[in-house]
Amino acid sequence: MRIYNKIIFLSLVFLFPACNEGGNRKFKVSGVIEGAANQPILIETMSFPNMNGQPLFTTIDTTTADADGAFELTGNLKERSISRVKLVNRPDIYFLLNLKHESVEVSGSMIDPEKQSISGSAATDVLNSFIKELRYRNIEIVEFDNQVLSQSQALGDSLTAIMEQRLDGMIDGYYDFVVQFADTTQILTNKIVAMENLLYEVHFDLILQQADKILPTADTTSVYVQELAAKVNRYKAVQEQQAAASFIGKHYTDINLPNQQGSILKLSDVQGKVILLDFWASWCRPCRQENPNLVRTYNTYKSKGFEIFSVSLDENAEDWKKAVVDDGLVWPWHVMQQKEGTNHPSDIYNVNAIPASFLINSQGIIVAENLRGEELEKAVAGLLAGDN
Repeated sequence: MRIYNKIIFLSLVFLFPACNEGGNRKFKVSGVIEGAANQPILIETMSFPNMNGQPLFTTIDTTTADADGAFELTGNLKERSISRVKLVNRPDIYFLLNLKHESVEVSGSMIDPEKQSISGSAATDVLNSFIKELRYRNIEIVEFDNQVLSQSQALGDSLTAIMEQRLDGMIDGYYDFVVQFADTTQILTNKIVAMENLLYEVHFDLILQQADKILPTADTTSVYVQELAAKVNRYKAVQEQQAAASFIGKHYTDINLPNQQGSILKLSDVQGKVILLDFWASWCRPCRQENPNLVRTYNTYKSKGFEIFSVSLDENAEDWKKAVVDDGLVWPWHVMQQKEGTNHPSDIYNVNAIPASFLINSQGIIVAENLRGEELEKAVAGLLAGDN
């Protein structure tokens, strides 16, 4: 499943400096925002306690701009803090500063987010450029992904595969850029910003490498260091639980569900073949994006002993049936999980998110989970060749 729009800052934030020894540091942020006359303005600090990258905001001061859009915000901070000035009626305008002094001047516009002036430092410009590049790359990826999704049926398998490869390259380039920035910046808060744009479920090895560089010598009183250490430990525990709960090496558990005509189909009815047990739904965008890859793999290997057993988690049967036709899912093994009853297949197989899949060899043993695209095709080819 592609997840590439995890950009935590839509525009700009600012960094407060580390405090002098012995107490809090006072700050003052003042400026003029065009079009913000009599508008409420807040200053918020940001932290990252969640593994999904969504920041937690804490308001430390509020004010109301005057008739000219002028404002002043003051307060105290215990440590260097990633913060933002938030315009309540236009929350996508932010400011980034790496303060060297307690007093900062900013200016901007409610009308034009690009009209911003900040009395920041060189480090501010570096982080600002990083965030701007992330925004550009994310917009480019989303637009191209929408193009692939809308044209996949018309283009056919071969051209869709080429476009998918290009899209994968764009996504890889996005994350390579994030990792490079995290590797090269010397400022802890900048590293934190970069790492929060990585995905724990996809890039944990990269995050762990960065954490191993940061944590041994970092200030353990810093909330950002504490949050990073806690998240790394939590995800290590998640990985251990997932490994313990893995179905790899186990015989599949049978499934009995109705097909589109109401007849009961069983997974065990598919005998002596390599099977992909696929959980999906018509409303699941990543599932629909992956379907062209499934169709291509099925058409390539169906005559050699490969089958797909699709379990829909739809609640509306008509939506399910339409998606099967629209996406060209031509294999005969389609069933829909029922809302009523117990022992749902999604529960039996611990499916917490879709798409989810289990690759089963001809002896009924699950040999892989959640393979996509070329990885799936290579695994199927290997199993059919006897390399299981």
